[in-house]
Amino acid sequence: MQEKVENKQKEAQKSINKQAKGITLIALVITIIVLLILAAVSIATLTGENGILTRASDAAERTEKASIIEQAKTDILGIQAEKEDANITKGELKTVLDTYFKTVPDDYTTETVLETKDEYGKHEIAVSEIYNGILEETQEVISKTEQYVGYYADFEGDGEVEGIIYADLAIGNTGDGQWTNENGNYTILTEENVKDYYISNTNYNGPFRGKPVLSPTGDEADKADRFYVMALSDIDANTHYWYYNAKGEMNDYATMTSGDFGSGRTNTEKMIAKWNNSGYGTQNGNDMWGLIQNKVADGWFVPSRGEWSAFAEELRITTNNYTEYGLSDWYWSSSQRNARNAYDARFLTGYISYYGVNNNISYVRLSTTF
Repeated sequence: MQEKVENKQKEAQKSINKQAKGITLIALVITIIVLLILAAVSIATLTGENGILTRASDAAERTEKASIIEQAKTDILGIQAEKEDANITKGELKTVLDTYFKTVPDDYTTETVLETKDEYGKHEIAVSEIYNGILEETQEVISKTEQYVGYYADFEGDGEVEGIIYADLAIGNTGDGQWTNENGNYTILTEENVKDYYISNTNYNGPFRGKPVLSPTGDEADKADRFYVMALSDIDANTHYWYYNAKGEMNDYATMTSGDFGSGRTNTEKMIAKWNNSGYGTQNGNDMWGLIQNKVADGWFVPSRGEWSAFAEELRITTNNYTEYGLSDWYWSSSQRNARNAYDARFLTGYISYYGVNNNISYVRLSTTF
């Protein structure tokens, strides 16, 4: 009898244990479901369309975009502060926009939407968000009584800078080129009937440091070029002969070329014609006259002795700083010295000197006017 009672108790206990295990499993499943629901809600709260992280990211983007707009507006105010009225030209505004946006078309309007440069994030901003005032179509012409040496030159006003201005014919000047010998003397004669120009970029960061850029208005083709401009780089990375086979053959040097400021273009045209006709002897593939002809066709020329001298003094280029401007040690001029030699500009030693035309020692950089 006792054994039967004990067996019944054991069976009852087993039943109770099974029921307890069932309740515990159900509770665990319910707990997991609740946790999954809470996790889903939390993730949605953080990353959903209106989630905390999304709203934070949107806020950061709005802040970045607002900062770009404010920076551009500050730049505009800086330009306006220097003017008598609150208006700016399309060119001046484009200079500001070019700082922050990838491509600003020349025919942009205040409704044009622009894309920021990568360093300013990825934003699309309408010009009207930055400036919605009057845009002057005409450009403000620069003074003809102030000197603009040291400004950059943009020949077409298209944002492409071609060179650095080193002589202003509206002002003129004389000097010795900061060289240590008399061959450095030069005179820049003045020209009264010069073209008009405007500032097409208020700050171009080029090899001659940050400076404004000038462009011609294009309205006075019958007037004279005002500025002499030096290219920003050499024609290539190599040294060249002046005219290898001309050494001792240039007996007409006294009338063929000149060392004066303003003679570089004529010198170059004469020498190319002479070289093409083998006038001083057969041509050499490394003679500079054969290498520059495409550039000369576009209006460039090899500077004369006086033009190299003016370039050095007007821009304050010396033996101590010439490498900072991306200049090489020695450059050929277009000026003959005698039947054997041509003048060169030696920034390394501070001399306007001369060297045999068959020496492969000097680099070539071109000049022009605009």
